[in-house]
Amino acid sequence: MSTALKLRPTRVAIAVLAAVGTLLLGLVLAIPASALDATIDVQRNLASIGYLPAAAVDGRDGPQTRAAVRAFEHDNGLTEDGLYDPRTELALRNKVMEVQRVAATPADGQYGPTTTAVVRGFQSQHGLFPDGVAGAATMAAMGIDRTVWNTADRKMAQQGWSVPAQHGCIVTLWNHESDWKVYATNPSSGAYGIPQSWPAGKLGATGPDWRTNPATQIQWGLDYIKRRYGTPCAAWAFWQAHNPHWY
Repeated sequence: MSTALKLRPTRVAIAVLAAVGTLLLGLVLAIPASALDATIDVQRNLASIGYLPAAAVDGRDGPQTRAAVRAFEHDNGLTEDGLYDPRTELALRNKVMEVQRVAATPADGQYGPTTTAVVRGFQSQHGLFPDGVAGAATMAAMGIDRTVWNTADRKMAQQGWSVPAQHGCIVTLWNHESDWKVYATNPSSGAYGIPQSWPAGKLGATGPDWRTNPATQIQWGLDYIKRRYGTPCAAWAFWQAHNPHWY
């Protein structure tokens, strides 16, 4: 009798643990396979362009993945919240497609084994470590702008401006105007995008993707500055001299 009484708590504990284990297993199994697959696809794209270690491609939307998403958002003129929303999805797929086009492989926005192999070949031909990851050095060799600031520098050089002389001015000017955010919208005037075009639709003169493409917005902004002020530094000087500020 006394032995049975001593064993009963142990049996209860085992039963409770079994029930908890069953519940946890049920919760795991309740996660749709499609959700895990979608997270892995995002992680693979992030890892393949150098924002996430390959070992972190695990299907879990954890802190490391969120940090990688934030870094990508920062570089591409998006709100840095670490959330993989439709705007971030569009930008990431477009960046992968840029790599695929240069690598002459089908541009489907999914960085799979074929893209990895072709990029590895490109790296070998250009004296880069052949890991198949289109990181900063590989993108530079491919002529791909990794960040919005890279895009601005390249396009300023095309305008005939000295990049070292004008870089600081354009960065500061658009920091004040939009913080270099593609979807920035002035709540009062409706001015839009990185250069804060007003009205917003004027950006359409440069390309039909003006609402979402930082390169299109930057091109329009630099063309506007060249016509009106001559250089970004002249535009920045004008902005500083007027209160309320505008250019």
